[in-house]
Amino acid sequence: MMIRKSFFTASLFIIMIFASCKSNNISDPEIARLIFQAESAFRGGYYNAALSIADNAISLNPNMPDIHFLRGRVLTKLSRFAEAEAAYLKVIALDYTYQGAWFNMGTNNLRQNKMSQAIYNYNNEMKTHSSAQTMVQIGKAYSDLGKLDSALLSYEKAIQINNNFAPGYMRLSHLKKDAGEINEAINHAKTGLELEPKNIDYKYFMGSLLLLNGQPKLSIPYFDQVVNDKPWHYWAHHNLGQALFRVGNKTQSEFYINKAKELQKGIQEVENWRNLANMNPDQFMLWINLGNSLNNMARTKEAKDAFLVALSIKPMNVAVQNNIANLSLMLGDTLDAIIRYQTILSLDSTIIDVWQNLGVVYASSGKLNEARNSWERALKYEPNNNTIIEYLKTINK
Repeated sequence: MMIRKSFFTASLFIIMIFASCKSNNISDPEIARLIFQAESAFRGGYYNAALSIADNAISLNPNMPDIHFLRGRVLTKLSRFAEAEAAYLKVIALDYTYQGAWFNMGTNNLRQNKMSQAIYNYNNEMKTHSSAQTMVQIGKAYSDLGKLDSALLSYEKAIQINNNFAPGYMRLSHLKKDAGEINEAINHAKTGLELEPKNIDYKYFMGSLLLLNGQPKLSIPYFDQVVNDKPWHYWAHHNLGQALFRVGNKTQSEFYINKAKELQKGIQEVENWRNLANMNPDQFMLWINLGNSLNNMARTKEAKDAFLVALSIKPMNVAVQNNIANLSLMLGDTLDAIIRYQTILSLDSTIIDVWQNLGVVYASSGKLNEARNSWERALKYEPNNNTIIEYLKTINK
């Protein structure tokens, strides 16, 4: 059975955000319930609902920092950085030592290229919640400012705080690579990979270091893993092609070089739309175009994230809701797909494609009665739909 998509076609830098609220001892059960609901809505991608529930909680108790913190996280997800900062500042006004508030402001500063402000906020986080993660972020900001000595000291301090924190070694490796100290870079990257052996980005970087160090044969297994895990990764394909050429495998080399050329346009398109969307977070079509570009490159999770932001701008848009439902299904989240298909049908019960898709999801989940009901509803609007008729035959045998 195939999910039908024809009805709807809408025309690396790792960001770290503290995700959990600090307080676990909330005395007001109603506020606790609302915070739980808002958090659940946020995690499910229902951003407008999360904000609405948060605002409701704030109206009941404006002095609860947890709910302002959650509000800041939602606004950050929507790239509404000024509003997010206002929410985090409210948290700090209520509790200057609240874990993650200064950190998240710093990370939003990084995303806006406000490096000095990021360092200031991260240092405030360090005063009460010292962590390797925060020191790595400080190092990133210094590195982007061109203050490499300060970046080096920051990464080294991160490792002193936690010698099992892989990003500290990997950022140190980047710094050594840029300084031309390739052997040292490789040693640090090896340590990072030993700590996080499944990290695909670390594998790519290790491969690039080995290729740069004149060890193409050793680099090939790393690039192989990256292109299998991220078939849209331009540089992994390009570098794999280069490595294969250097070991004499010209046929395979040509294949990956050509594939990289095909990917290059898509990568550039994604970054262009991403930059425009982040600079203009209230523009619906920018998020749609970003989602479509990501989806075209099979970057399914990222595409869904972009469409979720678009939906927060136009929550009644049926086409976007359907795109998200289809992507949820591709990601294996059948429950979210069902909820979203049902939401669409509550807005317009005559959309045959959605009834068909809903039936397919139910059938694949073993819910044959629900599948039958969905397909029978579809046939009310299109009695001669042969595909749906055949679907019904399969479960009526």
